Amino acid sequence: METIIFKPLNSIWLKASVIGSFWASVEIILGSFLHNLKIPLSGTILSFLSVYLIIAFIQIWKENGLILRAGLVCALMKSISPSAIILGPMIGIFTEALILEFFIWLAGRNVFGYLIGGAFAVLSALLHKLFSLIILYGLNFIKILSDLYQFAVKQIHLSNLDPLHLIIVIIVVYMVAGLTAATAGYITGKKYLKNRNLITDRTSIEIQTKNQLFSESTKQQYSVYYLILNISAVVISLLLINLEFTLLSLLFPLLYIGFCIYHYKSSLNRLKKISIWLQFAFITIIAAFLWNGISEKSFFTVSGLLIGIKMVSRAVIIIIGFATISIELKNPLIKSVLYKKGLANLYQSVNLAFSALPGIISGLPESKSIFKKPNMFFPGIIHQAETLLTQFEKTDSLKPEIIIISGEKREGKTTFVGRLVDNLKDQNIQIIGFLSIGIHENGERTGFNIVDLQTSQKIGLCTKTRQEGWFSFGDYYFNPEGFSKGNEILNINNLENKQLIVIDEIGPVELNKQGWSGAIETLCHTSSIPQLWVVRNSLVDKIIRKWNTGNVYIFNINENTPKDVENKILEIIPSSWY
Repeated sequence: METIIFKPLNSIWLKASVIGSFWASVEIILGSFLHNLKIPLSGTILSFLSVYLIIAFIQIWKENGLILRAGLVCALMKSISPSAIILGPMIGIFTEALILEFFIWLAGRNVFGYLIGGAFAVLSALLHKLFSLIILYGLNFIKILSDLYQFAVKQIHLSNLDPLHLIIVIIVVYMVAGLTAATAGYITGKKYLKNRNLITDRTSIEIQTKNQLFSESTKQQYSVYYLILNISAVVISLLLINLEFTLLSLLFPLLYIGFCIYHYKSSLNRLKKISIWLQFAFITIIAAFLWNGISEKSFFTVSGLLIGIKMVSRAVIIIIGFATISIELKNPLIKSVLYKKGLANLYQSVNLAFSALPGIISGLPESKSIFKKPNMFFPGIIHQAETLLTQFEKTDSLKPEIIIISGEKREGKTTFVGRLVDNLKDQNIQIIGFLSIGIHENGERTGFNIVDLQTSQKIGLCTKTRQEGWFSFGDYYFNPEGFSKGNEILNINNLENKQLIVIDEIGPVELNKQGWSGAIETLCHTSSIPQLWVVRNSLVDKIIRKWNTGNVYIFNINENTPKDVENKILEIIPSSWY
């Protein structure tokens, strides 16, 4: 038997889940609002609001390391994107959290620490944008900026204006904005603490049970080899473009782009936006007309045009390449490895934050109202956050223990569980659930029936023969009525006085969010009754990661007997029965 012990989140990670969920909701709601209105400096505005929010929160919860953990949670929540992990915003959010945590640690938890941390955190938005453009277009982007600056000051007859002065002014503006955000957050937090006991309304936030982080879909096939291939291809393509920009050097990048278009259609999403092509056109034109134009007194050069095309080519490779890499980073295998290598607390925290995100977003006022009355919006968030923390503490403690019966296909897993169930019933253990009994014709398995363990009622679940109204998955056609019956058996309202839930079996259909998936989600978040799952060997890790459960005990039918499993079940039932 293999045992996987569940470790509940400690207080600091639970609070990080709360802050991360509210931080992400602000990023999503206000970020979309600013983006849709095409408001310039949207990233800076979001950074300002993030500093305001975080400084307010840490007046309530003062644990060291809380800001960094909340930043990690919020950043990782950007992986909620259906197609890919959004690397740019994730890095920006984490950088803000890191800077705030560092300066508050350095200067102490006092007004000065908050102010200096806020100033540099908002400044990081400017630096992040600059570094992102340099990564996108290369170091030639600095030369383009320099030429553009020289051209602009010449037109307004201020050629003697030192560019250093302009840089200093911009830095000061950003840092003053950060100081303002930190001050506002500090005042908001202190004001809330003063009036906290006067608040009686404790409205709960609806928590969804889906495990977003480890969900899996058959629509996207992942491969660690493809991840390595994409990283290598991006590096080689950039080297070829940077070393010698010729038609020959473009051959490999073009082949790689073709591969991405064929295998990762969503990698083109950003290139479908007209704004990015306007940006490309602007860069190309500026390069063609200003590259050495000031010094050579020539406002169009072929070399400048080629530089512009080279920069755009690099940007296309970066955009498509990073998109494909971020898609592969959603590989459940990578997540599972990281989970086992020390990131369990982070992933559990992110899953909690994900569960509350829809409820938080649905409860937020319209974006216009937030900007008009921030003095009412942010104290309300802190009030809701304390309520959400209580909900998270309850959710994290209510997790059922799981017994997994594993084996290969057609090795007798169902027969094993059938004997086990008979033995438990002989001891008056109250069991609910079902078995999936194979149907055989001429020695060949042609389908399955689902059998209710309480009533022995049987209904067809799937068959290899095409049936009208049944949906296909893999080699089988599945009966919607069979799934309806199984989900009816697993309904939370049927669990009174039950001691064990049996589900035979959980497989690819459930990993694809079909079958018993929804019922299992509900059971894992609303009931502490132990569950017995039948799972084939190759899917055990994926199944465990998909749902948030308590301790997991894995029995292999080739290594353990029904009596071994029976003893474990009798051992754990009392802990959840009273």
